[in-house]
Amino acid sequence: MLIYPCCDAIARSPPLPMPSYRDSLHPWCIVRAFPSAHTLVVARFRRRSDAEAQLRALQRLIPAASFCVVFDAGQYSDGSGTGGRDG
Repeated sequence: MLIYPCCDAIARSPPLPMPSYRDSLHPWCIVRAFPSAHTLVVARFRRRSDAEAQLRALQRLIPAASFCVVFDAGQYSDGSGTGGRDG
């Protein structure tokens, strides 16, 4: 996921859960950023062009909101240093 300026808060957050199979097939995400430094994945897409088209529509519908397209590389950690894999 995109690294936000508040890296200190991300470093202290609990480990992320393993992505679902569907999530790994749809790596492009539209993320909404809130003023309280929270983020929300609004939608997931297989292709970047699909995500960008939806982003343009969302920005027209909700001009006051802050959205961005990010690529979720699937780099999840379980805290053991193995990247979530056994062995």
